[in-house]
Amino acid sequence: MKQGRKSPFLVPLFSEEGFAPGSEPTLFHAETHPCRENAWEGLDDLEVLREKVTLCRDCRLREGARGVVFGEGNPQAHVMLVGEGPGATEDEMGRPFVGKAGRFLDAMLRSAGFQRDSVFIANIVKCRPPENRLPLPDEVVACFPHLKAQIRIINPRVVVCLGALSAQTLVDPSIRVTRDRGRWWTKDSRKYLVTYHPAAVLRDENKKKPMLEDFQALRKVYIEMLSDEKEGRIPLLRET
Repeated sequence: MKQGRKSPFLVPLFSEEGFAPGSEPTLFHAETHPCRENAWEGLDDLEVLREKVTLCRDCRLREGARGVVFGEGNPQAHVMLVGEGPGATEDEMGRPFVGKAGRFLDAMLRSAGFQRDSVFIANIVKCRPPENRLPLPDEVVACFPHLKAQIRIINPRVVVCLGALSAQTLVDPSIRVTRDRGRWWTKDSRKYLVTYHPAAVLRDENKKKPMLEDFQALRKVYIEMLSDEKEGRIPLLRET
């Protein structure tokens, strides 16, 4: 991004785990300050990045959170999943997706033949927003360099966007998950899959089957990648 250029964000006023069943999140347009996109340029060690991000005080979220939830998983993962932000359980344990929604996500991964510790799981922001509200645009901007560095270092072939904020931040600000889930995008030679946030599915059982279909599509694309690339990286699929 060129210096001085502003980035438009379309951000839901309510996260998909919060709005009323059958409704869509309301979007608003916000002009934000330029992301410090290259803040960690040249840093190529995930654990060093973790240490530095743990010290971050670039937005208000750290003041009300117990700690930074950096993310976890295989540092060489082909598949990375990105949610919105830590909840209460995640804030307490310092790990992403470990509450009820996390257990559902684990089940989705198993249904597609993936083990949790073979993918990498992170969030758009690393600290819990108060009352589990959706991160504000300036908070997303402040935290985005950390996520960008994670993606660069891990270098996944596929990023699964869990929910609207993840998809709008990483792929396209005009995305609506109810319309665009199951679709694939390619950016910078990396594939992005948009699907529901697990918490949204827990609130609406009708979303469970479509999300399961998305994870089956993920499995298919992943197997095709292994067949095409014949790389020597750690296999992510278990035999089923």
